[in-house]
Amino acid sequence: MGGPRDEDSGGVTRVRAVLFDAAGTLLSVHPSVGHVYADEARKFGVALSPHDLDRHFHLAWTRHRPQTGHGTPFHTSEAHERAWWRELVWDAFTAAGAPYDFMAGFDTFFDGLYERFAAPHDWHVFDDVMPALESLRNAGARLAVVSNWDSRLPRLLKGLGLSSWFDLVITSAEAGVSKPHPDIFHIALDNLGLDTAQAVHVGDSEEEDIAGAHAAGLRAVRIDRDNATTGALHSLLELPAHLGL
Repeated sequence: MGGPRDEDSGGVTRVRAVLFDAAGTLLSVHPSVGHVYADEARKFGVALSPHDLDRHFHLAWTRHRPQTGHGTPFHTSEAHERAWWRELVWDAFTAAGAPYDFMAGFDTFFDGLYERFAAPHDWHVFDDVMPALESLRNAGARLAVVSNWDSRLPRLLKGLGLSSWFDLVITSAEAGVSKPHPDIFHIALDNLGLDTAQAVHVGDSEEEDIAGAHAAGLRAVRIDRDNATTGALHSLLELPAHLGL
């Protein structure tokens, strides 16, 4: 990694790029994953509790998610990604008590659900995102996304009107490795032509974003809109001043 190392009067390297996590930082499912699952299932005549589906989704995610350092399930092909998600969603619906006749036709349901999450309708961009990105861009910072996500993310960002803000979008699907592994951050910086001292990563996860960025040698800023984390920013609107931009 290389590039000019601009320093301010205090000898601190100026931030030239801000890397963002996606889910929980820029956007979230609205109102929840369980609500979307339940809404899609209703089209097939199945009534399940959104709360139960949320709970079983998170349990299934914990079971299926690879352990730290074991890479990502999203790096061989789109077919592999779909198969991984299908197994996870199948487990969530089975645990939530979906009826047998629904599960017998599960593939038709899953195909629609998979495409639904690539579209903007069920996603919410946090209110502070657009003005924060505009302020950072006006201050001369380059912007990028570094996210544990499958190959649908670029299409989703475009649908949400976010893609034009970013010079680069790196997903674990593309990188073949997921946060908190430092390689995904290094891949992003190599693409930007910058070194670790010139960039900062912003995210909501202590493990994936903060510890991961630190392991890669980057500064990191945690965003916590619930005001539950000491030292975290409560809004991305605070970010330009926090970074001295």
